[in-house]
This record gives sequence, C-alpha cells and structure tokens, in this order.
Amino acid sequence: MSVYMVIHDKIPQPLNFNPLKHHLGYIRSFTSRCSLLDENRIISDIIPLLKHIGTSVADIYTGNLGPEKISGEILLIMQKNNLHDKDAFNSWISRSKTGYRKSILSDSSAWILKYLDNNPRYLHFFPGRNIEKTVRSRGNSLKTAILFDILYDKGVILLADLNDVRRMLALSPVRNIEAASGIISDIRLLQSANNSK
Repeated sequence: MSVYMVIHDKIPQPLNFNPLKHHLGYIRSFTSRCSLLDENRIISDIIPLLKHIGTSVADIYTGNLGPEKISGEILLIMQKNNLHDKDAFNSWISRSKTGYRKSILSDSSAWILKYLDNNPRYLHFFPGRNIEKTVRSRGNSLKTAILFDILYDKGVILLADLNDVRRMLALSPVRNIEAASGIISDIRLLQSANNSK
C-alpha cells in the first residue's frame, strides 16, 4: 500500500483533504517516519507523493486538532446542515456568493469547504488563509522543506544541500541563500515543530 493511500485511509469519504499540504502536525509526523526510509524508497515513493502538493500557495494549519478530529467536525457540519449526499452539498455551496462556505471548528480555526467534482470525495476542505492558526507557503518551497527535513539532520542549512533536494524534485536550483529565504523559513517551521515535542 502506498503512502498516498495511507494518507487518504485516515480521511473518511466524502471528504477530500491533503494533510501533507495543509496540516503542520501531520507534516512533522510524516517527515519523522520517512527519515527512516532508504534513499531508493524516498525516490520511488515519497518524491511522487510530494508532487501532489502542487506549485500554488498552501495554507498550513498549525493548531492542535489532528486530521481525523478535523474530519469528524466537518462531517458534523454536514449532518447539521442535512447535507447527506453530493447533490445536497453542491446545492448548499452553490447558494453562497463565493463558491465556498467557511466553517469554524472547535478550536476557533476557520476552514473552507468547497464542492469538488471528484466522486466519491466531493467535499474539499482546507484551512482559511491569513487567519490565526495558519501559515502560508509556496508549494515548491514546502516540497523542498519537507524533503530536506527527511534527508538532512537538523542544524546548518547549506545551499548545496538545498539544491540537491531541489534537483531530486526536478526544481531549479536557488542561486544564493538569500533567494532561499522562504524555503529556509519553511524548514525552520518544520524543525521547530519537531523540536517542540
């Protein structure tokens, strides 16, 4: 079973959520587990998985609710609004002027709920942007930070190591350490989460 399938096994249908893109605690746990893998396994299994993060910006939830708890609260929102199937959910979303609904969970974090024409996972959700308990990253920066955290010990971040990681991800190298400031911020975010436990 692939690591990608393991991620989605934790998220019940009809929910569509990528915790590797949107959940700091999950990302931290993921990098910790993957650091035990050999390089061939990282190349064959992990790098293709990181491509699902995409290249656009990612809002990352930094709060304490786990992906399963968040999913459970989203399912309760569906139940309270009598959204028992794809058509009912799509109709509910269509009645909003924005094309999405914002919901507040038990820890006061805000989440965006959107319809996704992806049977059976049609309820796509992710953290709201520019709000408490989220940080924003660029997709390629996040992928680089995750793979760097898997492959390298904590400590000094060398430009050569960053560019080795980017080469593995088929991304262009960074010219200098100043140009890598966003990536370094993402690495430090993962490392501070790792070191806080």
